[in-house]
Parts: sequence; structure tokens; C-alpha cells
Amino acid sequence: MSSSISHDAPRQSGSFFRSVPFQILVACGVSFTAPGMWDALGGLGAGGAAEPYAVSAANALVYGLFAIVCAAAGAINNRIGLKYGLAIGAVGYPLYGAGLYTNSIGTNTWFLLFGSALCGISAGFFWAAEAAIIIGYPAPSDRAFYLAIWQTAKAAGPIVGGAINLGLNANRKTAGSVSSSTYIVFIVIMCLGLPIALCLSSANKVWRHDGSKIVIRHAASWGAEFKAVGKLFVSRRILLLLPAFFISYFYNGFVSTWLTSYFTVRSRAFSSFFTNFAGIFSSFAIAALLDNQKIHIKTRARVAFISIVTILIGTWIWATILQKQFYDAPEAPVFDWFQGGFGKSYALVFFWQFGGQAFQQFLYWVVGQYSTDLSSTSHHVGILRGMEALGQTVAWAMQSEGNANHFVSIGLNFGITFLCIFPTWIVISALEHDHEVVVNEESEEVEAAKGL
Repeated sequence: MSSSISHDAPRQSGSFFRSVPFQILVACGVSFTAPGMWDALGGLGAGGAAEPYAVSAANALVYGLFAIVCAAAGAINNRIGLKYGLAIGAVGYPLYGAGLYTNSIGTNTWFLLFGSALCGISAGFFWAAEAAIIIGYPAPSDRAFYLAIWQTAKAAGPIVGGAINLGLNANRKTAGSVSSSTYIVFIVIMCLGLPIALCLSSANKVWRHDGSKIVIRHAASWGAEFKAVGKLFVSRRILLLLPAFFISYFYNGFVSTWLTSYFTVRSRAFSSFFTNFAGIFSSFAIAALLDNQKIHIKTRARVAFISIVTILIGTWIWATILQKQFYDAPEAPVFDWFQGGFGKSYALVFFWQFGGQAFQQFLYWVVGQYSTDLSSTSHHVGILRGMEALGQTVAWAMQSEGNANHFVSIGLNFGITFLCIFPTWIVISALEHDHEVVVNEESEEVEAAKGL
């Protein structure tokens, strides 16, 4: 495959608006307004609806289209530019929110599915573009830190949204749907994503603090771009990582049903506000380890992975015990906030988020270490997000049936998490250095980092 390499970046310093921090700020702003608000609705359980099944079906549609589009979007974004990929990605989220609103006031299922379909398509572009920005724009030594900043922005959306939920629904001590005004506030905020996305700078105009440049490889044609994605997808390393990609957010579908089934509206509103602090804390904790240049990269990866897997497996053992208690009870419990049984049941939701966000950030960091340039990063994260979306498609589809046995979801989450350990361990055990191609101001010669 023929390709051209672009590395005509500015000098070591320049306008703040062309700096890496500002680009991350833009990406985080879109993440806050679009998927952040989407996550806030999800944090209510079933998008705030009284019954989880129609919304679970809609979310399965979102992730099904997302999975199809995302892998291809990595290649498409390389051709059209990450700014426009990010902008396209922001368009679908307000339509999803509008679908939830119409469903809440009139059980209008067709528009919910329509909005979900458009959101799934646009989200494929969004996540492929945003992840490439977060991983590809910073220097390798700062990558985990900026991933934590991004995770914080993504969590800040649900935190603010959760505060809105809490304020609008704090007096609702029963199960059921949230107030329709909740959706209006979210839709307005979601609409801000598009103009913010257009503030992003092209990679060749961005400067890094260490003087290194962002290398971009332009494939010779559209066909060559898609061929590169296909070749990467069947590579040994990616095949070994596929189980981890698939399971990384699989828990989300079950968490939504768990919240809707066993918690009152205001307890779910509290969860949508508070639970995201777990992800923020775990993101910075894992970043402190993964960016520590004093520790060998392989050791960092192994310690992080063992810690995350231990937490995740612990949550599914915990879930099994609680679910057995719920099924054995004369009737299904419904927990109001800070009342009998709430603590042990909600703590499980908290630790699902804690472990899940750490795992997601770890996977981004791993594929970032194996990426050689921004285009390679775009291909890697497109596959990662596509497989993750495929996992969520299955997870949400399982929750769309009203009589689904919760032990099936718990068993699948536990089993696939356990099965991903060995192949992921093989990949991280092969890490010896970062693979990014290095270009700096002292020499325009392109050389592979550390012996490549």
C-alpha cells in the first residue's frame, strides 16, 4: 500500500488554540454535551422510563449500528479529517434524546427507534474520531493522563445530568418514569456538541510540549484505507484483544435493568449523579500507574490489568449473591435511597463503574502503545469501539425481554471477563516500548521509536 506521511507541524510552542490541551478540551466538551448526557439518561436506568424493555431494544439498535459503522469510521475519518468526523458524530445524540422524550409522553416507539438508529450511525463516527484525538494528539508519556481527563469530562456529563435528574425527581419515592421536563434539558445541552466539535484543529497544526510531531499517514486511496483496517483486524494482536474489547462495556445493559428493577426513581437519579465519581477516581488512579515512566511498561500493564480484573470478577461474584437473595424474596425489592438494603445493592453499581471505566481506559492505552501514527490510532480505536459496541448490542438485546433471567447476564459477564484474561496477558506481556514513529524539530528524518 502506498502512502504519504505528513509531519509539517508547527514549532515547539504556538497559539494555545493549537495546543494539545485545547484540542483535548474541545473533545472533552463534545463528550460532555453529547455522550455525557446520553450516559446521564442511561444512569437513570432504561433512559428514565418506567419499563426497561422498549428502551433496551432501542439501545440494542444504537449499538448494533454503532458496531457496523465504527470500524469503517476509523478509515473514513482519516480521509475527511477528525474534526468533521467529530462533528458528524455529535448530530445523532439530540435525536436520541428527542426519541426518549416522545416515548415518555406518548409511548411513541417509532421515533424512539428512528432517533436511536441515527444516533447509532453518528456515534460510530464520534467515538472513532474522539478516541483517535485523545490517544493520538498527546505525546505517549502523557497519554494516560489525557485519557483520565477525557474520562472525567465524559463522567461530568452524567454528574451534571444526574444533578438535574436529582433536582427534578427528588420527591419521587416510587418506581416509574422520570418527569418529561428532564429530557428537554438534556436535549438542549446535547445540541451544543456540534458547534464545539468544529473548534478542533487539524493534527498537522497542533504542537506538543515535548517538540515531537503528530505523524499522519495518508493512504493512497479509499480502498487502501479500508484494506489497512481489514489487515489490522485479522492481525494476531487484535484477534487476541477482541474478547477484552467485546466485554469491556458489556455490563452496561445489565446495570440499566438492575437499576430499573430494584430502585426507586430518586434512587436512580442519585445513582446517575454519584456513580460517575467512581469512574473519575479509577481513571486518575490507573493513569498515575500507566504514565509512570520509572516503571517498565510491561510491569505497568500487568499490574494495572491484574488489579482491574480482580475488581471486575469480584463485582460479578457479589452480583450473584445479591441476585440469589432477590429471587428468593417473596417479592422483588425496590430500594429507596439510604434505606434498608440500599447500601449493599447500590455499592455494586458503584464498583461496576469503577472497574469498567478503568478497564476501558486501560484498553485505550494498550492500543495506543501499539499505534505508530495518528492514522494507525484511528484504525485501532475504530476496531476497539466497534467490537465494544457489538458487545453492548448483545447485552442490550438480552435486556429487551421482560422475563430475562438475570443470572444469564451475570454468567456471561463473569465468563467472558475470565476468558479474556489469558489472550490479553499475552499482548501486554509483549510490550517493550511505545511504537509511535518519532519526528522532532531537530531532525526531519522519520525513525521508529526505540529500535523499530
